[in-house]
Amino acid sequence: MLDPSTYSVAYYFATFVAICIATWWYCNNIQRHRNHLRRIGMLNSASEEEYSKCTSPGCLRCRSNGRARGQMLQKLVKHFHDNDLVIGAVQKVIKSLQDKDDTLQSSRHPMQQPTVLYLQDLDTKPVWTGSITLERDVNTLEKNAEVLQSEFSELMKDVWFRENGWKKNSTPKGHWRALYFMNQGVRVQETCQKCPKTAKILEKLKFLMKDSGFGNACFSVVDPGTHITGHYGPCNIRVRCHLGLQVPEGCAITVGERRLTWTEGRCLLFDDSFYHEVHHHGNQHDPPRVVFMVDFWHPQVTSLERTALNFLYPPQ
Repeated sequence: MLDPSTYSVAYYFATFVAICIATWWYCNNIQRHRNHLRRIGMLNSASEEEYSKCTSPGCLRCRSNGRARGQMLQKLVKHFHDNDLVIGAVQKVIKSLQDKDDTLQSSRHPMQQPTVLYLQDLDTKPVWTGSITLERDVNTLEKNAEVLQSEFSELMKDVWFRENGWKKNSTPKGHWRALYFMNQGVRVQETCQKCPKTAKILEKLKFLMKDSGFGNACFSVVDPGTHITGHYGPCNIRVRCHLGLQVPEGCAITVGERRLTWTEGRCLLFDDSFYHEVHHHGNQHDPPRVVFMVDFWHPQVTSLERTALNFLYPPQ
């Protein structure tokens, strides 16, 4: 008869081999996708693939920090208990805090790498344009596209606003800037006062990701000659919406393996936790690409899950 310790050694060895195989499969699969993107011209050199990610060991929003996630879980349980909320109704949120990184990697699409939070068991697809659940909010934006375009045009006539209040993002080529109505869940009063009609339209959106550190709404402007290098959003609990306001020729966004273009007056919806990048191939005489960007809650995130997530990731 074999010694029981033999079974224990065999079990751990088999587990180790399984983890190695899963890691090899994941790395090989995502590299295969990236090589395919290079071959068809959707991905540039490795130097242009780099993107920023928080590496601070004390950052509570960093998903790789196991200790921080444990603290967040304890605070969430206490918060639900103190407010007589049913903790059992947010098991997916709890699981997202308990699972190890290698478990999360094996459960998601190889082109999807949210940098902060991954909630399992949500519908996963890179492009959400045509979603029936979000149709009401999409219709609200599209019906008011001319209003938003008009306020943007008036805004650009204001010398102070043309030069101030914009967040400038880092790009290897060109310029990309955003003027926020809501930045990481925080309402930007100056912009809302300057564009009151746009601010009022935002309030009508049922799935607007307000009260969340992951929620944003802004005018996003990309100048001709700009390349926004491939990167991943922080989470998979939102659907990002781009309403085209000014779309010159030569502009495109790639999400996963799909190359898409904007249409003026129409919404393009996508999951930004998938690898995505933007090009404006125009010359210096062309106008910038302008979209109104809004973050919606993923339709399958429940009301109590929103409550839990807003507590864990509040407005910044």
